[in-house]
Amino acid sequence: MPEIASFVHNGMSVETHSAPPPMGPLGSVVLGVVGTAPDADPLWPKNSPIRIANMGAVAKLDMAGTERGTLYRTCYELLRIVSVPMYVVIVEEGTDAADTTNKVIGKVDPTTGQRTGIEALGDCQEVPTHIAAPGFNTKPVADALAAMGKRLYAIPVGDGPNTNDNAAIAYSETLGGEGTGYDAFYMVDPFVSVYSQAAKGNVYFSGAAIALSCFARVKAWESPAKGGMGALIQGTARTIDYNIMDKATNGDLMNRYGVSYFARTSMGGFSLIGNRCVMGRFVSQVGLEYAIIRKLAKTAQRAMARNLSESFMNQEIEKLNFWLKSLQADETIMGAQVYLHPTLNNVDNYTNGEWHIAIKYHGYAPNEHMVYHLIEDVGIVESFLEGVL
Repeated sequence: MPEIASFVHNGMSVETHSAPPPMGPLGSVVLGVVGTAPDADPLWPKNSPIRIANMGAVAKLDMAGTERGTLYRTCYELLRIVSVPMYVVIVEEGTDAADTTNKVIGKVDPTTGQRTGIEALGDCQEVPTHIAAPGFNTKPVADALAAMGKRLYAIPVGDGPNTNDNAAIAYSETLGGEGTGYDAFYMVDPFVSVYSQAAKGNVYFSGAAIALSCFARVKAWESPAKGGMGALIQGTARTIDYNIMDKATNGDLMNRYGVSYFARTSMGGFSLIGNRCVMGRFVSQVGLEYAIIRKLAKTAQRAMARNLSESFMNQEIEKLNFWLKSLQADETIMGAQVYLHPTLNNVDNYTNGEWHIAIKYHGYAPNEHMVYHLIEDVGIVESFLEGVL
């Protein structure tokens, strides 16, 4: 007889359908820093991210012990108090300050395609959560950091002009624009005083670099203005008028314009004062948004090219809801809900291979303003007298 075309197997088969893998935690802080290191190990490449994770690697940024350039001091001060991976991009010092600034900003070589300066941060093996070019406090550098931060979903941390309070506010007013990345830009002014073994005394150094250590001490969705700096900072390039009870100080005015700074507080020593980016958003809420986006980008690839069946779409929605509930349980977020977008999931979009997932969420606000209400209660006196008489 002819072969039975419909026959498959006289027996048993097993097909497994695994649940989607867990998405895991949001991730920790990774820093990306661009600057100069003229005495670095000559074997280390220029304009290519180098991972720095311990003091041994930091020492290779200053083989001569002169502490020249910006990268050695940045990495040294960071790793003194935190353990965090960072990537440094070494650029050559130019013939003058303007030439060095151009090298820090970087570009894409039209012949080789190599990215240099800030542009090279896109080549980091681990995506940075915060980026900076400590000590380079010009608008073009800020623009480059803001643009790269927008591409990487990393928070740019930049220095102010380091002159006076009015100049810091005026500089902050030049930073901004919807869609430019400045809604995530965190600005620090002025420079701070730190001890230098090479100088055998204190030197002034980038406030943004020290602020990076504050970001590294907290989670990416928490404010860096949390806790004191201990003995890390010896002073600041100028004293900022700060008083926790006074709304009329210059420090309060600087915060109003998105400028953060270091000031002496009741905790002893200096603390970072400032919860907001230059355009007003809480930097902790920007950090949460960016952390969620980076996690979605990291975990979405495995689901690409799957057929958009009902079971697949429901599985993805369920996976995201379970993940966000875990973030709610550890108080990373206040709450969240994931569902298929009711209007954008239409015939035209679906037949084009496109579907829309709506994620509602909200994070916690930082404790920026505590208001105590002291109310004299005559009833307390009445109760006292009743007990006495």
